[in-house]
Amino acid sequence: MKVMIVRRMGMAVAIAACVAMGAPLCASAASIRIGAVLALTGNSAVQGQSIRDGLQLAVDEINKRGGVNGSKIDLVVEDSKSDPQAAVDGFNKMENSQRPLFYVSHLSGVGMALAPLAEEKHVVLTGLVTAAIDFTRSREWVFCYWPKGLANTVPLLRILQDLNVKNLGILYQNEEFGRDQQQLMTREFTNAGGRVTSQMVEIADKDYRAKIAKLNDQEAIFVSCTGAVLLGALQQIREANYHGAVMTTASAAQPGLFSLPELQGIYMGATIIHNPNYLYAKDAGEKYETRFKKAFDQWSASGYDFIKLITGLLEDRQVSRQTVRDLLAGGFDYSGVFGQVRAKAGDHDLTFPLFPTQVVNGALKYW
Repeated sequence: MKVMIVRRMGMAVAIAACVAMGAPLCASAASIRIGAVLALTGNSAVQGQSIRDGLQLAVDEINKRGGVNGSKIDLVVEDSKSDPQAAVDGFNKMENSQRPLFYVSHLSGVGMALAPLAEEKHVVLTGLVTAAIDFTRSREWVFCYWPKGLANTVPLLRILQDLNVKNLGILYQNEEFGRDQQQLMTREFTNAGGRVTSQMVEIADKDYRAKIAKLNDQEAIFVSCTGAVLLGALQQIREANYHGAVMTTASAAQPGLFSLPELQGIYMGATIIHNPNYLYAKDAGEKYETRFKKAFDQWSASGYDFIKLITGLLEDRQVSRQTVRDLLAGGFDYSGVFGQVRAKAGDHDLTFPLFPTQVVNGALKYW
């Protein structure tokens, strides 16, 4: 299956102008450098390594087919060590010695630290696995390729509607993502006529039983937590013999988690990459798993997909930092491993769809 990109930027006019002038559409360079600031060590190393591998797989596939407009791609990676200051140091190192065409990063804290530098240097920075609402706000050169805000909420609201839930409990962790999802879900669910009861936990907490007990009479519980907090909360909800529906965010849609007893029966919004009927993602996943001997997940898929997206946009275009920025901001339709992505002109939050799913017998079942 081919990756499809449709531009809305007057391609025919550009071609006609170049032909009339007798000039090539794009000057071929020796190589195109892409800079990546990723957590290869530290608390988020598993994510960072998966993104790096997804990026590299896409780069190698594109180079095998001749590169971009005759230019091969070089992927340059600096380790953020899951630390914003280390990320800044890595960015400055690359900018001074390599001057990449554009940058990608991951983690909200890292992205927020790098965003002002991207604006200062007039170079695109795209956040992968970056959920901070303010990351792209009022910025010209900063983009996000990850579901944010309502993108996580919409599939969960459909599940709640299908289950006819009227009373919802929310258990959320006290950090930006947890608070954001609690506020969005509360607003949208109450606007639809439902009632919400919320309980907050701290990231350092280990015992959530008292908070869970206050939600035990709700028809469903939405757990807006991540990592160890999520798994601990789900386990203690089971131990409390809670009989309602339990749901969480797309952050739990990882192949390594589906077989855990804590996740059995859990509802969530998930990307389409785990649907065996979606052949493009299945093909990419098989190539990734053969090469790297690990599961193709939404982290690796985000790196793979974004490189395919941006190199598709750059086809037959003059390669420059300004061009990358204009193409991403100009609006496009793109079909990749996450399905259909439709970006309107001016969008900086480039999101892909999430679908209602449930973990059944160690796998995701799509509704």
